[in-house]
Amino acid sequence: MDSHQKKFFNNAPRCPGGLLTRRDFLKGTVAAAAIATVPSMNSAFSATPDNSNRLSKKPVGIALCKRYNYREVKKSLGKLFDEIGGVRALVKNKRVTVKTNLVNTSGEDVYGVPLWLTVTVHPFVAMAMGSLFVDYGAREVVFCDQLPFRLPDAKAFYGYGFNLKIFNDAMNGRAKFLNTRNKGSFKDYAFVKVPDGELASAWEVNRIYADTDVFVSLGKLKNHVSAGITGGMKNMFGIPPSSLYGDDLKDEPDENAVGYRNQSMHNCTRKPFTSSETFTGKSIEGEHGYNVPRFVVDLAAAFPIHLVVLDAISVLQTAEGWWIGSLVSVTHPGLLIAGTNPVSTDAVATAAMGFNPDAQDKMLPFVNGTNYLALARKRGLGENRISNIDIVGVKLEQARFEYQPTFRRSAL
Repeated sequence: MDSHQKKFFNNAPRCPGGLLTRRDFLKGTVAAAAIATVPSMNSAFSATPDNSNRLSKKPVGIALCKRYNYREVKKSLGKLFDEIGGVRALVKNKRVTVKTNLVNTSGEDVYGVPLWLTVTVHPFVAMAMGSLFVDYGAREVVFCDQLPFRLPDAKAFYGYGFNLKIFNDAMNGRAKFLNTRNKGSFKDYAFVKVPDGELASAWEVNRIYADTDVFVSLGKLKNHVSAGITGGMKNMFGIPPSSLYGDDLKDEPDENAVGYRNQSMHNCTRKPFTSSETFTGKSIEGEHGYNVPRFVVDLAAAFPIHLVVLDAISVLQTAEGWWIGSLVSVTHPGLLIAGTNPVSTDAVATAAMGFNPDAQDKMLPFVNGTNYLALARKRGLGENRISNIDIVGVKLEQARFEYQPTFRRSAL
């Protein structure tokens, strides 16, 4: 165990009975029980005009990485970045903002397995990536997410295994943690318009997402009940702040809010309390499989992602979190995936999960709604058809690790 690992495990939250052993991990793994039935070929959702004639041809890289050893992760990511090209020049002398895929609590686990082995980005992946950026000359790397805590930023991240001192030891003091549940230390919010937005015409968010040189999405590769998969693009769902979009709001914005965004961005029973109207498209009340994919694409259109990195070393499958219930299990693909186009990167990740990234709506893995990857291609954001994507590093056939699919939440 190297020095960074020792520091992490000395400071990380404990599982019941102590740190997780291999036996504990294996005991915690259960098989998913519900396989989606095949729906009608006729989609209930209307098509979007196709603007995909001039799509990016940027490569996507896959690496095998079987365990969370800091040095091994950093070596694998460094090789991936060289294979996809352009990352060194992208971050040199720049401020980098990293939207990190955490979740709406740090106080849970999955059958005793810590959340960084199941539903959230492992801190070693985040720290290794940040260290590489610093090696490449980045001025500052800010790790962000909307976290449901009113604690100071560094303390809010601590429960997810993110220790600011350890990160800065590895990153020459250039790491920063920022909880973006409200406007934070900024005087106001950034108002960001959505080009050709379908449900959102604009987003009002913490300024760190707009006032940056480079924007990175660091995701955990999982299934998702509403979106089909959680990758680099679905990770963007954590950008809109609780203070304006949260479920715990009464009838006005609240800087102390920490609630999730189910009412405004899933079931769409209430619009956000932004300074001006930002949702002008026609959502469908109660149709999470329609609304969520469209918001994902509207977020990606408004906040162009320069780099996606996906942690698929140890993850949850069948759904995105323990809150779905017993139909989730822990699995170990042993993969890292990276690319500079978010649609292509998520498409390759979907294929590595054993699914078709160009599947029709309401077909696996998008069984509850719209294929957001196909929607994004039609909006001109990137390529989701595997035959048109250049894959570097490990071949897709070697990397493929078939996830159990997302189950159907409700009958058609």
